[in-house]
Formats: sequence, structure tokens, C-alpha cells
Amino acid sequence: MTDHSTLQNKITAKNVLVVDDGPVERLAAKSMLEKLGFAVTIADSGDHALILLKQQFFDMVICDILMPGMSGLMLLKAANILPFPSPFIMATTYDDAEHAVASMRNGAYGYLTKPLRMEQLRDTMAEAMAKYETDQTEIQKARQLVQQDSLTSLMNKNEFVRRLTERLDQPSSTTNGALLLIKITGLNHINHSYSRAEGNKVLQQAGLALSKLIRTSDILGRFGGDMFSIYLDHVGIQGVAERAASIADALEGVKLVLEGDAFSMSLVIGGACVEQGMIMEDLLNRADFAIHLAREQHHARIHIYSEADEVHKRELSVQLNTLALIRTALENPSRLVMYYQPIINLFNGKTSHYEALLRIMDEHGKPCNTGELVKTCEVFGLIGRLDRAVVTACLNDVKRLPQGTGVAINLSGKSIGDPSLLQLIETQISELQIDPSRIIFELTETAAFYNLDEVRHFVSRIKGLGCRFALDDFGVGFSSFYYIKELDFDYLKLDGSFIKNLPKNLNDQVFVRAMVEISKVFDLMVIAEWVEDKETEEMLREFSVSYGQGYYFGKPMPLALPSEKIST
Repeated sequence: MTDHSTLQNKITAKNVLVVDDGPVERLAAKSMLEKLGFAVTIADSGDHALILLKQQFFDMVICDILMPGMSGLMLLKAANILPFPSPFIMATTYDDAEHAVASMRNGAYGYLTKPLRMEQLRDTMAEAMAKYETDQTEIQKARQLVQQDSLTSLMNKNEFVRRLTERLDQPSSTTNGALLLIKITGLNHINHSYSRAEGNKVLQQAGLALSKLIRTSDILGRFGGDMFSIYLDHVGIQGVAERAASIADALEGVKLVLEGDAFSMSLVIGGACVEQGMIMEDLLNRADFAIHLAREQHHARIHIYSEADEVHKRELSVQLNTLALIRTALENPSRLVMYYQPIINLFNGKTSHYEALLRIMDEHGKPCNTGELVKTCEVFGLIGRLDRAVVTACLNDVKRLPQGTGVAINLSGKSIGDPSLLQLIETQISELQIDPSRIIFELTETAAFYNLDEVRHFVSRIKGLGCRFALDDFGVGFSSFYYIKELDFDYLKLDGSFIKNLPKNLNDQVFVRAMVEISKVFDLMVIAEWVEDKETEEMLREFSVSYGQGYYFGKPMPLALPSEKIST
């Protein structure tokens, strides 16, 4: 049953539009509505009413269904697509179900029959407005769910981006704002060590603390996962670093208890200042790159984007281009081509073996400048696939190399613990009937000592097949002779930086002599890289270095056709 006193309070002083082509009906409706406390506007046609509805919002529209020109149903449909549609009650002299159903189906909140009666009008108005209010409440709740992060009650990423875009689109938006991205570090560790519920508590406390640090003109949201975002209004390039530091201090000062353990948050912040005419995507990209740099800089937790960072962005762009080349090559093995450089026995002048060097071909069959190929693969998690592709190619090439020679295959340290690589090597050597003594695997010094136990297991398994190992780039990393002995290598490759100026640099000469003497203790054969001239070759032979590699002996070349042989 309708509580008329409560409903009367709700409808008092509301604006109502009466739409009717009959003057008597319009005046009757106006008189009764004003007695009920409404402010009334009149329209004599659907076209006239639509103009008024485009100009302002009405708390209710009482509209005749049957009107010449634009009918009431046509007006209702047109009004429903306006940005802020007003609620309708439909009226007609015909008390028939067809018009009632059509009205309600098109979104009307009530139905009246004419002539209007005060009691019917009052009850229908009150019930329609109560239903409309309920609908708007539900719509607002639904809108909040769409806009709000359910965990922290802050706005979510989509809503934050929408509001930031609106802010940047305002004519007054110049260089007076900055975007901060704030990452709570170690959240995965909390989720795993305690529970996801405890991790959620950290996020909730972070959101609460941040909400107390911003001004009403700022925008705060949860950007997703362990990331929050703040748009700081009216902050220039000089002040943004101070605000970021203040926010970091405040957040890291929040004391938390996780299952009885005291805990403090740690974070990194990346920021970018708004520039004239900047769009949201560019601002977000800069802030995102800034937090990437902040995470890489172990000595600083905050990084604000500057023009100097463009250099880093260009380097990243080159890396991404290299990544695209690698992905294409892995999908098209013909684009992966091995070049082979001879390694010469310095005492008999014969080729001992060849080092396999990877080249990636473009669509025209020309080698690409792949830059830091291995580093790019390690960063993007492709090094395992690349190493397996290289091993497969090299082992298939072994029988095409000159008799009595072998091949040295470079491996990344991150592939050493990969059981599929071990299985591949064992299977390929068996199926291809390769003499395993012709196969040498090269590890860089830093890669070899990255995980000693895994490397020791790998070396033991592969040497058990009869293959050999070389320690590459020796002298630029850890230089631990204990590890050399532990890993049972066969060759020690001196880094080329000690060889390229050997005849002129006494310090390099002392280093090479010392390495040769020490290698004898560990029963290692020494290979010198970057041999570029006869003088260096003769000095290396004088120092009892066993092997030499460099342009003086031969450049890396693709493998000859089956009918040919590699020149030695």
C-alpha cells in the first residue's frame, strides 16, 4: 500500500513537463500537478516537447500517447536516447491494454487514463517517482561497480584513465600536472609466504594511506595488481619529485602486522610531467617507462621521466626490433644460419675446430645486425628456444665440416638447467652418429658460475658422452680458479681484450703468461681470441698458447655447400 505522506514529501517542488495537444487536458493536468506541489511546464506537441527535453532534465514527463505528428510513443523513444533521459508517464483517453503494454515496453514508469483524476494522478506520480528513484539507485550502484576497484574501493584503471583523459582534454590543461605510478614491491612474496588474503590487506592499507595523501583536485586509482596511479594537479617538474618522495615516505612508514609479523611496505615510483598538448597515452607511456627505470636502478626507488630517458627508450626499441627478428627466425629455421670461424693450432698451423656463430637472415637472405642477441633472448625468455635451435643446427652441420675438425657451440648460462637441452644433445649425437669428441660447448665465465651445481651436473652429463668444454671470455668475470677446477673444463679462452694490443701492452703480456702457467696446473689448453696479425701470433706461440682465433686466421663464414668444403 502506498504511503502518501512519504511520497508527497518526495515529489514536492519537482519539475514536470506536460505534453498534450488538447488545451483543456493540458490546463487540467497543470492545475492538479501544481496542487500536488510540482512546478509545471507545458508543451503542445511531441516536437515542442523534444526541444524542451534537450534543453533540460524533467523529474517526470506526463505525455499523451495519441498526438498528431510525433506521437507520445515516438517522443518516448526519442527521449530515451538523450544523454540524460527524463522518466515518462503515458496518458490516453483509451483504456486499452495495447497502449499500456507498448508504453511500459518502451520504458514508461506509469500509465494514466483520461480524463485525469486527482487521486489516480497522485498515486501514479508517487509510485512512478519512487520506482524511478529505485532504478537510479541501482544504476548508480552498477556504475560504481564498473568504475570502482572492489578490493580498495578506489576507482579502477578504466575509470582512472577516463578521468585523466578528460582532464588532459580540458583547454586549461598545460604543464601543470604529473602522473605517478606506484608499485608495491614484494607482493607476490607476501601472497606466497603468508596468504593472498594478507596480500590483499597490504593493498587495502596502501589504498587507504594514499587516499589521505591526495588533494581533492588530484585523481587516485588502483591501476591493477600491485600498482596504484595518482594524477597530481598543479604540480610542476620541480615539485613532482618532492611529492613522490613524500608519498613514498608516508607509505613505507605504514606499520602492518601479517599473521603476527611486523611488516612495512616497500615500493618504486615512476612519474612523468604533463606537457602542452600531451595525450593520455603518451603521458602513461612515459610514467610506465619511468617506473621500469626505477626498478632497474637499485640505488633509487623513484624516477621521474626526463628527456635523457629518450636514449634508454631508443635502446629498448632496438631490443624490441631484435626480438621481432628472433621470433621470426625461430618460426622460420631457414632464417637461422650458422657462420663458422676457424680456431688454429699455433704449433702446426692446422685447424683444430670451428666456433659456430649465429646469424639471423632478413627476408632477402642478408645477415641482420642483431646486436645483443643473447641478452635480448634472456630478457624476453626465449634463450632456451634459441639455444636448442643453435645446437640442432650445429650438430646437423658436423659431418659437413672437414675431417679431423670439430665445432664449438656457445650456450647461455640460463639454458644449462634445462633438461630438454640435455635430452636434445644426447638424442642428436646418438641419432646422427656423431663422434662426440668433435663437439665442444662454450660457456662464458659469468654464465658458468651463475649456478655452480647445475653447471657441474650439466658438464658431467655431457662430458660423459665424450664431448668437451671451453670457458669463454676468461679474465673479464670472476676469475676463480677453484671453479675452473670444479667444473673440469678442457679449454680456457682468453678474452680478446687482453689479446688485441698484446705486442704493445706489457700488462696484457703478464696476464697471458700467467694464465698459460696456471692453465698447465689445471691441465687446460689455452685459446686466444682476436688474433689480428702475425706479430700477435708469434708472441702467443712464444708464450705457449695452444690455439688462436681471429681475422688473421679467417673470418666467420657460412658453411659451404655439400659439394664444397670449408677452407682451412
